[in-house]
Amino acid sequence: MKRLLSGLFRLIPTSALRLGIFLANAKFNQGAVAVITNDEGHVLLLRHVFRKSYPWGFPSGFVNVGENAAAAALRELKEETGLQAMVIHVGATALVAPRHLETVVYGHVRVVTPIKLSHEIFEARWVVPDQVSHDVVQGLRPDQLALLLAAADPES
Repeated sequence: MKRLLSGLFRLIPTSALRLGIFLANAKFNQGAVAVITNDEGHVLLLRHVFRKSYPWGFPSGFVNVGENAAAAALRELKEETGLQAMVIHVGATALVAPRHLETVVYGHVRVVTPIKLSHEIFEARWVVPDQVSHDVVQGLRPDQLALLLAAADPES
């Protein structure tokens, strides 16, 4: 029976097998979130143009094919602000919305150059994590607010 099934399986064109595998598996978007600090311990937050419910957040975006989360986070930081950072470490990956995974990447900017906002960003602020204004707190997604509050406690 195994030989018969194996022989039949081998008759199926590779493209049909790949399509079947694709259709049978769950699909997810993969994003990267950059939690970026400077030498003063401030954290970078951005007010995004295309986010209605929660306009404030960290530099972030989708991971491109062939790209890892760290590279995506650094690319998004550069695209959105013109800043360059170094990765300190890659944190956890979590499901933050149906079919949307995000990986947190922690980074540091040694030399803070003037920020050049992209068309996707209204405003950028370097904030002290435990002293953020009410308007920013209200505009942060709950998972990103938790990341910001955790940044205030170096032991976390």
